[in-house]
Amino acid sequence: MANNDNGSSFGFGFLFGGIIGVLIGVLLAPRSGSETRSDLAERSEAWRSRAEEMAAKVRERVGPTVESAKERVAPAVENVRSRIAPAMDAVRETVTPVVEQVGSRIGSGRQADTDDQAESPSTDGAEETKTNGETSQT
Repeated sequence: MANNDNGSSFGFGFLFGGIIGVLIGVLLAPRSGSETRSDLAERSEAWRSRAEEMAAKVRERVGPTVESAKERVAPAVENVRSRIAPAMDAVRETVTPVVEQVGSRIGSGRQADTDDQAESPSTDGAEETKTNGETSQT
C-alpha cells in the first residue's frame, strides 16, 4: 500500500510539537508577567503570519485538485440525479395523497377530541358553562 501524504503528517506533527514546546518554554521562563505577555503577543503575531502564509500555500496546492475533482464528479452527480428523478416523482405522486389523507384524519380526530372535551363535564367536580363562546368554570 502506498503512502501519498508527501510528509504532510510529519510536517504537521513537527509544527504542532514546536508550537507546544515554545509555549511551554515561554510560560516557564523566569520573567515578570508583563514581559511574558508582551513576548507572547509578539510571538503570537509571528506565528499567526506564518500560519496565514502556510494556509495560502496549501490553498494554492490543493485548489486546482479540488476544482478538477469537482469537474470530474459533476457529470456523475447530474447523471444520478437524472436517473433518480423519475422514481422520485413517482414516489411523490404515490405518497402525497396518503399524506394528505392521514393529515385530514388527524385534523378531524383533533376536532372530535376538542368537541368531546367541550361537551364532557370536568373531572375535578367543577362545572363548566359556555357563555357567548367563552368557557368558564364555577
